[in-house]
Amino acid sequence: MPIAPVNSSALLILQQPRSPGGTADDGSTGILGVSGFAGASAGSPFTQARAKISDAMFSVNNVDATEMKVKLIERLGEQFGIKRSDYKSMTQYGADIKRAVDALKAKPDSALAIARIEKELGLDKLGVTLDDLVNAAVDPDGKGSEKLDAALKKQAGDANKGTAGPLHQDEIGIYSR
Repeated sequence: MPIAPVNSSALLILQQPRSPGGTADDGSTGILGVSGFAGASAGSPFTQARAKISDAMFSVNNVDATEMKVKLIERLGEQFGIKRSDYKSMTQYGADIKRAVDALKAKPDSALAIARIEKELGLDKLGVTLDDLVNAAVDPDGKGSEKLDAALKKQAGDANKGTAGPLHQDEIGIYSR
């Protein structure tokens, strides 16, 4: 049974080309007189736009400040031999990191060790201290981690410059930045 002509953009979108050139193998055209999917060749603006959207949404190159904070906290824990996988909650993990840092501070010449850790973790470049990171580990959403959050958001914004950035979906399903 043949399909009746329908003026529908959805039908055009769903219609796939049968050959790489975008035309049907038998030379016939599609339902609306369009051969294949108009503008779907590899170099077309439509295909390039779809690639950019996909890259912006799913690329591993986009940097997230929250993810950076978690990785910094995990790297700090590794400095003391504390593994995130050994804990059921981030609160317990942060508390043990705080105990380890407090024990380090109690030792003589701890300032050198703290400065070394801050440099290894890149905290000096962020403009935050080891205490700022420990506060974020103990209470990631608390007031103590605001300085670290601001520094990481700034760094993430710098790292994402030149990329499309993450997309957000509104209540009716439209994507925007």
